[in-house]
Amino acid sequence: MVYFRKIMKFDQKTIDFYNLKSLEYSSWSSKHRKDEILIKFTDMLPKKSKILDLGCGAGHDSIYFVSKEFSVTALDASQNILETIPKHPNIEIINSDFVSFDNKIKFSGIWSSFSLQHIKKKYLFSTLTFLEKSLFQKGVLYIGIHEGNNEVRDSLGRYYSYYKKDEILENSNKACFRLISFIRDKSK
Repeated sequence: MVYFRKIMKFDQKTIDFYNLKSLEYSSWSSKHRKDEILIKFTDMLPKKSKILDLGCGAGHDSIYFVSKEFSVTALDASQNILETIPKHPNIEIINSDFVSFDNKIKFSGIWSSFSLQHIKKKYLFSTLTFLEKSLFQKGVLYIGIHEGNNEVRDSLGRYYSYYKKDEILENSNKACFRLISFIRDKSK
């Protein structure tokens, strides 16, 4: 039997935005971190385990993770925004979009803070399936995502998919994830 991997293309206009606005975005994103969610996530992981920061942006969360003695693979499609991350021996920086990331290792945790919303809805299930295979059996996946029901390009040119809770749960369950916690929060 022959298997084919569905080819997904990450939105180039979104990558271009983050490359062009990397310093500005890095400064803005540092002020909007949710420490209580980071703490809850890391409390579920074995000490000193490995975390994939999927769509890490300027690496603010990656820096938090290494401050708690985790090792991190910080992955982002924007080379320019990756260059804003301070160098640290426990942060491996990878320039790749996560739909084409060729992962060969397993993680105890995958942190996806407002990054999966940049892929088309039709790719959510296959991306979650790939992430499930990238986690150890009792691994933890965090998804931060904007709530809604459509696919749009925002006024800055970035592509967004908005999801209802039921869509996320249905796709996550099909990809063999079990919901531990669901939090709604308001943001800009």
